[in-house]
Amino acid sequence: MAKLHRIELSDAISHLPDIQSFDPKTASASQKDELFLCALGFEERCLTLPRLLSQSDYRTELAVCLLHSTNQADNDVNRNALRSALQAFSSRVEFLEADTPDFVNRFQKLVASTRPRRPKRLPRITFDCSVTANRLLVRSATVLLKSDSTLRILYSEAAIYHPTKEEMEVDPARWTTEGKLGLERGVSNVMVSPDHPGHHLDPLPDCVILFPTFKPERSRAVIDFVDPSLVTAPGQKVVWLIGIPHLQDDAWRMEAMRDVNSISKEMPQYSVSTFNYKDTLQTLEALHGRLSTDFKLSLSPIGSKMQALGTSLFHYLHPDVRIVFAAPEEYNASQYSAGCKAIWEVGFGSVPDLRTRLDQVGTLTVED
Repeated sequence: MAKLHRIELSDAISHLPDIQSFDPKTASASQKDELFLCALGFEERCLTLPRLLSQSDYRTELAVCLLHSTNQADNDVNRNALRSALQAFSSRVEFLEADTPDFVNRFQKLVASTRPRRPKRLPRITFDCSVTANRLLVRSATVLLKSDSTLRILYSEAAIYHPTKEEMEVDPARWTTEGKLGLERGVSNVMVSPDHPGHHLDPLPDCVILFPTFKPERSRAVIDFVDPSLVTAPGQKVVWLIGIPHLQDDAWRMEAMRDVNSISKEMPQYSVSTFNYKDTLQTLEALHGRLSTDFKLSLSPIGSKMQALGTSLFHYLHPDVRIVFAAPEEYNASQYSAGCKAIWEVGFGSVPDLRTRLDQVGTLTVED
């Protein structure tokens, strides 16, 4: 007898690509793209992939570097070196301001104008997200997920992330106290993403889902923005997603994050990989299933790059969720990260095929 089957995310997740090691010297890495995207930043990783690709057979028609509004002077230190690396594999190099009101419109036009080298083939896009701010990664990924292209995401993993365990033990206040620089200082702007406003028309209470950082004022600013009463009385309406570090040596960060943000055992919290974007996607999907009928959901993706990527895919599935950004006033350019220990790739391939796979989630099929 035929039965109705509702397609769940669990049915589709295995068809999404895993994050894999990337070697710029391999033949597959030396593909010919139509568009290469990266960001200008103060970290050494800003230059890692572009330099390696410049020494390979990789080529692209156009290379576009996205510019942040924070730490502009620190970022500019790497501008000429980055431009030189990009010019080695592309004859066209452009810079695009990313924190302007018209960024998404300009970025959409840029992506839409990308044409394949050969007819009947989707244009190829490579996005090096190593030093993109999460607000930029989420906004850019949302545009790319709507494109008719083939897409791969590249990511350079830092060799050292500050604070180290020793730095936290010696002077924890330096990294966690409001007003001190630490990894970052202050909150310059809290805003609803103009591209992810959510569907908050029903008269339901607010619920905030957060990825905490070592500076609790950013999370507090988001909570206060959504509902000031939740700062002192969060109850079950503030949900924390604690990052599970990629390496076991960094596992101490989980408990440190709870301590810094005063996350007690009674508060709703879930452990989510900082490295596996699928884990973020699955966790957010499960939370949406539990909470969306009782709350208006706001999500603040201030965790890792792969968590931000998972957030982008989740929002594609659930545009009813509102995304809230909290940008710091400045980052600590001298002690944010150091070096690069590995390079990773998420090869999504055909974006139209990816959308088809995601669009099937929640639909019904007939099975014999």
